[in-house]
Amino acid sequence: MRIIIAAVCALPFAVAVAAEDFPMPRMLKGMDKGQWKVDILEHSEAKPGQKMPAMTMCTDNLMKQAKEHQAAAKSKDKCTQRLLKDGSDEAVMETACPKRTVVTTMKREGSKSVLADIKSTGEHPMNMKMRYTHLGPCREGQAAMSFDKNSEQCKKIQASMANMDPAQRCAGAGANREQCEKMMRQQIAQAKAMCN
Repeated sequence: MRIIIAAVCALPFAVAVAAEDFPMPRMLKGMDKGQWKVDILEHSEAKPGQKMPAMTMCTDNLMKQAKEHQAAAKSKDKCTQRLLKDGSDEAVMETACPKRTVVTTMKREGSKSVLADIKSTGEHPMNMKMRYTHLGPCREGQAAMSFDKNSEQCKKIQASMANMDPAQRCAGAGANREQCEKMMRQQIAQAKAMCN
């Protein structure tokens, strides 16, 4: 699951567009929003022979989440972002935080494909290469990140959802029970959207 989280966090389109004080790299200008297939080509934390998960990102929804996360992360982590290279076919971005630095190199492979190379140093070092391929507009109700409904990831999500009964889980919440149940229902809806 950590590999999946790293892939989502490293998605350069959302991060670049969401940062209000960060210039849009020239290579991303004019690229389509919508669904992008994510192929993880290499990951330093993967075990030998480990199959990488097949994912689809909806950048429309991911950008909304990235903007929310950006504000929280900026105040909490005191991270700074710099555009180290800004070409029409290649961009290099650096995010420096107190405990780690992440350098993302993006290369345009065509009008619908981008290769990303992510290197993180400091706390939780890792290297990852991914290919993003544009598939078209996002589907109605699509989550920011989704998997094939028959994938191993969805089987795990569905198994964990089987134990998520809001009434039962929030029984001891007292005065906060209504809010607890509402949050649980939202989590269930988000998990279901990841596997549709």
